[in-house]
Amino acid sequence: MRKRQPAGTTRRPSKRPPRANELASLTEEAYRQLEEMIATLELPPGALISEAELCTRLGIGRTPIREAMQRLAREQLLQILPRRGCIVSACRLEDELNVIEVRRPLELLVARTAAQRANPEQRLQFETIANAMADALVADDFGAFARLDAEFNRLCLAACRNPTAASMMGLINTVNRRFWFTRHGRTLPREGVESHVEIARAIAKGDIDGAAAATERLLRYVESLAQRPRAFEGPIRANASGSD
Repeated sequence: MRKRQPAGTTRRPSKRPPRANELASLTEEAYRQLEEMIATLELPPGALISEAELCTRLGIGRTPIREAMQRLAREQLLQILPRRGCIVSACRLEDELNVIEVRRPLELLVARTAAQRANPEQRLQFETIANAMADALVADDFGAFARLDAEFNRLCLAACRNPTAASMMGLINTVNRRFWFTRHGRTLPREGVESHVEIARAIAKGDIDGAAAATERLLRYVESLAQRPRAFEGPIRANASGSD
């Protein structure tokens, strides 16, 4: 995966127009990096960003960046501002509560079917992710956990072998992750991380009931977060005029 450039550095995109398969790959890469920046609050709610800024920051050309931004706008994570770039959408409590209500049946379905249908290679990947998450908790390595969490989500959706469930979960995964980080900031709560580890290990073992039980534990924990004050307080509403 292409690494983001340190702040203050510039990387020139290739001048040769990318081929169709290269463009698709670059678009996906731009999406993943931008999605992580939004989900982990590196780009907080209300942040105004431009195509040019993202091209420089990620070292990727304008077309993939623009397509990634449009995809995130469709997922209601960005608001496109004509001739100005885009603004990161606000985190609203009512949206968080709606997502919590929707995610329970979906996540239980995904966890159960992933435990049942994952192939041997995927089970090995789940075990590797579980061990790495446990190591990240011990080391208090927020960045490592954030990357592993995104990888874990993608692997769950692939292993469940249910394109409809995967598509629906894909629409709310970033919202889920951003909700998590607005409540915790860039810290690692033991209960939440350990629940992820339990789910990954249960799926690796093909333990359907264990995966469901660990998912229930995680969901109960997430529901409790809605009653806690936010570690990050962004604007209640962000729009083109910048008013609250």
